[in-house]
Amino acid sequence: MNIDEENTVKMVPTNEINILNPRERNKKKFQVIVNNIANIGLKRPITVSEQRNKKGEKQYNLVCGQGRLEAYIALGEEKIPAIVKNIPEEECFLMSLVENLARRKQLSVEYVKQIGLLSQRGYKSSEIAKKIDANPEYVRGILRLFENGEERLIAAVIKEQIPISTAVEISAAKDDKAQLQNS
Repeated sequence: MNIDEENTVKMVPTNEINILNPRERNKKKFQVIVNNIANIGLKRPITVSEQRNKKGEKQYNLVCGQGRLEAYIALGEEKIPAIVKNIPEEECFLMSLVENLARRKQLSVEYVKQIGLLSQRGYKSSEIAKKIDANPEYVRGILRLFENGEERLIAAVIKEQIPISTAVEISAAKDDKAQLQNS
């Protein structure tokens, strides 16, 4: 497939689009998207990858544009302009995660969850760090806290109350009193 074919915009049925990595959106912000599209139209098409389901039927995996897709559905539209690419499902999922991470403030609960989700899907901390353009030590530390169920320490790191290195050190402490003193 050449570049021109890959960037061709097609009208895709909204009910054939699978959101691999759904995220929750603030209702006020979502309403702004809906109103914007209703008033001036879609400025940028969504991006999808064409796939076949187990029955051999055509379907699409969403790469980016969940808010725009959901706004179109809310407006009663049955088709949406989309750039259709040929990307394997695992890569679509990864691209969707990276897209979501790029849109967020880096230190957020959602950011940490996305890092954990990439780890659960088999990515090594070094691969995650490279894909999301983050410090490898930070990613390793977050994963260590995530694996140990250290929600309070993760929250303290996100709020910038303690550095990641201190949170990891607290988590590794064998003495419960040490953890209580630092939390």
